[in-house]
Amino acid sequence: MSTTSHGGRISPSEVSNATFYVVESGYDTGAVQHFLQAVSAQMEADRAQIEAQKVNTKDEMVKIISQAQVLAEKFVAEAEEYSKDLVASARTQYSEILRRAEESAAKRSGSQALATTAAAPANTTPIDEIEYVRTYTKVAQVQLRAVIDALAEQVDRLGDTPASPPR
Repeated sequence: MSTTSHGGRISPSEVSNATFYVVESGYDTGAVQHFLQAVSAQMEADRAQIEAQKVNTKDEMVKIISQAQVLAEKFVAEAEEYSKDLVASARTQYSEILRRAEESAAKRSGSQALATTAAAPANTTPIDEIEYVRTYTKVAQVQLRAVIDALAEQVDRLGDTPASPPR
């Protein structure tokens, strides 16, 4: 055989250009050359197919990553909208509680003004209502922080890409 044996991968051109010594009881050289040409052509076709699959795989990966990014942006937008709604609701509730507390304080101070004119002056304020509003505000803040932390954790999880399976 006149081909070089270098121990590496054999290229299609090496197969198609391979030559062999002619011996007395050997093979038909035309048939051998025809077979080597067919093997070389098949190797070249396989190599081209593998390269095309690599390109398709890369395109598919880019498409999947783009879709994941769009979904992540959608989830972040929804989370932001949800947190804005929660904050607006908490502010509305806070305002309502504060309004009721002020009305109650005004009623008590009005009734206390009548009582103070008839009796000794009493120095009391609607402490229970004020403490209730403060406590409610603190609870609302803790709940909002918990929601925001949970949403941030979910967004962080969206950023993680799953590991590719071993080949």
